[in-house]
Amino acid sequence: MLPFNLKILQTDVNGIPILGVPFLAMFNPENIAISESVIWEVTTPPGQTGTDPRHVGIQPRTFTIELTLDGTGVNTNGVKIPVTAQVLLFRLVTTTISGTIHRPNYLLLQYGLFICNCVLNSSTVTYTMFDMFGLPIRAKISASFTERTLSTFGNIMSMLSSPDLTHSVQVMEGDLLPLLTTRIYKDQNYYLQVAKVNKLKNFRKLKAGSTLIFPPISNK
Repeated sequence: MLPFNLKILQTDVNGIPILGVPFLAMFNPENIAISESVIWEVTTPPGQTGTDPRHVGIQPRTFTIELTLDGTGVNTNGVKIPVTAQVLLFRLVTTTISGTIHRPNYLLLQYGLFICNCVLNSSTVTYTMFDMFGLPIRAKISASFTERTLSTFGNIMSMLSSPDLTHSVQVMEGDLLPLLTTRIYKDQNYYLQVAKVNKLKNFRKLKAGSTLIFPPISNK
């Protein structure tokens, strides 16, 4: 049954799995808790009671899972995989700093129809059973993840968003400021103002991975 169990794969920035040993859950989680948060700006004018909240944005979804690790061989046809090795593999996949990107890995978590590009927020390992020598033979990992919105989908969403909101855009390789300005404001003529806001010395050559701020357009 292991091939059908929950998997955590390493991916590149575009969400494509890369070469590396995946983490394969020995037991599938009993539940996956998914949390969504909407950001509202609530400002009550002086002398008034209550207000109509203004929508600001939607936070990335977060989800938590709990995984059981077992070193007795009960689910691996008698093959005993040390719990410490399973914990080490989980950490290798999710939290070890990758030398090529200088940060923990981008991840793809897949369980049945639940497929999510994500990054790890935190994890807690609780050892629940030990052998006569004090070595752990069973443990639980409680892990929290944040969903990633890949650049292509994010660009589509930004095209649908309103130009009277402040936007934060991560620059991808080959991006041009006039094109980004057109994408946000539907008009490239604001690119000089955007360059000024972001204090760009050379707006013709944007640094991949940097973040640009696109302020709201004044009604005037």
